[in-house]
Parts: sequence; C-alpha cells; structure tokens
Amino acid sequence: MMMTAEYVTSLSIRRGTADRKWVALVDVNNFYVSCERAFAPRLIGRPVAVLSNNDGCVIARSDELKALGVEMGTPTYKLNHLVRRYRAVLMSSNYALYADMSRRFNDVLGRFSDEVESYSIDESFVAMPGFFTATLRELGQAIEQSVAKEVHLPVGVGIAPNRTLAKLANRFAKKQPEGQRVCLLEPDSEETVNLLKTTAIGDVWGIGARLSERLQALGIHNAWQLRECSENLIKKRFSVNLQRTQLELRGISCQPATQQAKSRKQLVVSRSFGQASDEMLDVAEAIRSHVNRAAERLRKQKSVAKAMTVFIRTNPFNQDKPQHSDSLVWVFDEPTSDTSEMLHAAQRLLRRIWRKGYYYQKAGVQLMDLTDQSSAQLPLLDQPKLAEQRVRNQRLMDVMDSINQQQGRETLVLGASRKVAAWHTKQTACSPAYTTSWTDLPRVAAR
Repeated sequence: MMMTAEYVTSLSIRRGTADRKWVALVDVNNFYVSCERAFAPRLIGRPVAVLSNNDGCVIARSDELKALGVEMGTPTYKLNHLVRRYRAVLMSSNYALYADMSRRFNDVLGRFSDEVESYSIDESFVAMPGFFTATLRELGQAIEQSVAKEVHLPVGVGIAPNRTLAKLANRFAKKQPEGQRVCLLEPDSEETVNLLKTTAIGDVWGIGARLSERLQALGIHNAWQLRECSENLIKKRFSVNLQRTQLELRGISCQPATQQAKSRKQLVVSRSFGQASDEMLDVAEAIRSHVNRAAERLRKQKSVAKAMTVFIRTNPFNQDKPQHSDSLVWVFDEPTSDTSEMLHAAQRLLRRIWRKGYYYQKAGVQLMDLTDQSSAQLPLLDQPKLAEQRVRNQRLMDVMDSINQQQGRETLVLGASRKVAAWHTKQTACSPAYTTSWTDLPRVAAR
C-alpha cells in the first residue's frame, strides 16, 4: 500500500459526491511515553512514567505502568519499589521534544487533508469531505501506518460525521491491536448503537463530572440514552451545548469539521523552582526567562499585550518558614510584543513586590488584554524617532525568533543569564532534545 502523496491522490480520485462530510480524530497513544520510546526502543514493553515539573508526580503512564495500578498524579517517591521490582523507568518531562514531535505528527496529517486542526499536543481533527465510506476506512489505515512509519508514534483514528462521534470512535480505536486502530462510525449503524449503549455518560466529549451527575439523576446513564432523550427536556433543563451534543450523537454536525484556533486573550508563563531561593537574582533570572518565553509565544500568535502582571510566592505547604505572595500589574503605553520593553517593566515590578528574608518557590508573568497585532496602531502624535525605534526592535525580535526556531529555544535571549540557577526546574532523568538541539543529536560511532 502506498503511503505517499501518490496514495493520497489515488484516494482523491475515488471521492464521492455524497452530502455527508466526515471528520477524523487522530490521537497518539500515551503521547509523552511514546515520544520517549521513539528514540529509546529499550523502553518498549517496560513500565514507564513521565514526571511533572521538578519530578514531583506522574503525568503520563505506559500501559504496563497502568496495569500495575499506578494512577495519574501519584507522587514519585511512591514508585521506588516498582523501579526495583518491575524495572520501571521514571523519565523527567522533555517538553521541547514533545512539542517538536507534535509538529511532525501534524505534518504527516497535513498530507492527507487540507484541513487539520491541532486540538491538543497529542490529538488533531482532520476534515475528510466527500469520500466514499469504504475509502474512509482505507484512508484511516494509511494515516495510522504513515504516522507509525515516519514519526514512530502509535495512533488511533476515529472517523465519523461529526467531532463528538469521532471522539467516541477514537476511544474504541485506541483499544484495538496495532495496525487495526481505525474505527468508522455511521450514525445509525449497529456498531454505533452498540458503542453508544456501552459508553458511560461521563465519557461523552464535553460532559464533566457535575453535568454527568445531573443527567444520571434523570436516568440518563449512557450516550445512547442521551441521544434518545426528549429534546424538550434537554432544552428546558440544560444549556445549548448539551443540545448540540445530543444532535451530534444522532449524526447531525453542529460545528465545522475543523475550525481556526482562536488567539488567546491572556498568556501565562510560570514554573515552580527546583529549589526555593531567598536571592533576588535567582527570582529575577526566572522572571527574565518567563518574559522571553511569553513574548515569543505572543509574537507567534501575532498578538500584542496591553498589560502584564508579575507574581511571586513562597511555598504555601512549608509552614515552617514565613509566607509571602504578591503581584503587580504594568499597563504599557501602547500594546506591545517587544521583549525588551516587557523586561524593563518586569524588573521594575519585581523590585516593588520583592521582600527580603523569604524563600520564594514560584514566579511567573501573565500577559493580559491581548489583541491582534495588525489592529494595534501607533498614535498619530508619535514622534518619528520613536516609531523608527519600534520598527528596529520588531526586526530584532523577528531575527531572534527565527534563530531560536532553527537552533533551539533560548539560543538567543535578552538579559543576563546565569548557567546554573536555583530556580531551574529539577530534571534528574531528562532525555536529550533529539530533534531540536544540535548537541543532542544521536551519535553513531564508526568502527
């Protein structure tokens, strides 16, 4: 079977003229763990946990670790006996690697459709308009095999007329053996009815714990019962969102197969320190790093910020030491995405909220009231020299972003940087950044 552009072209020839539009949800199994295994095959078959910032607790688990009863959020110290007894592997989170693997995953999907929406780091919706049903299943298999071959990630592919059913189809597909993780749901098929009857109401996309309890109190315990429930009852007692979910369970699409991601209205970058510090230089260095990162993200989504908050806090769980937390807001003269301007404001805010004698455990910045970059106009009374300076600064930011994208995060930053700082996140078992750092490229020794 061809997996290249020629294969996609051959499928395109067999597109139908049916009035139904289809959407696929492609989701990577155990994404963080799978990214680690893609470069370390020795981890395949072993219990693997990926840990949170500062290696505090479990945020991702392999199937082998789940089988040992390890839950999400389990503190790391409780896993020591599994390392000794079952040769479990504990990995520090490597977000640079995961983000790049997500980009490569979406690049593969982009060859199968012109409309791909990255819903989260490990799953994407793919529009599939006008294909015959038999072709859809074949296309799903091609997607699964292409991602496995080119990015070495295992995926499940759920295909349905709308996003809600595609989510359910994907849940079923991911449980199937490798090479068969494709599920196609037609609205009134026997397979769809059986799946809806065995899907708990809390497992339906968009239905949280509280809403699930309210529905169960009305005798609605599974997805099929919600589908067949009185429309008037849902309309009278619940929001329009649940009405849409009910219609989608019936096969009616209430939202586009894919949709443009909306720009954020605020942007937060913060992190707990690897070691609490009472040194202002440590906290200032953390703030500097966060400002650089936040400004870069802001420019990536082509936005500018009207205001910024800087906040610091001690560890609220350490009652043996004095506690302090504070924050201040800076309103810029004009909306900006200039890192240097934000750094200047952040330094002034930090000096005002800093209190000597406290051990700070977390710091961060929040960019607020974000607007589209194109809509931010300079005042008519701006001086020509000021306008020219802003143009030069924007060019500098563009160059920095380009170099950092090619050479790796923080290759170029503004502000002083100390190589070793107490605020740096503790990562005792972090894998190399195989795909984003030249120094971490795998080496093959010649014999």
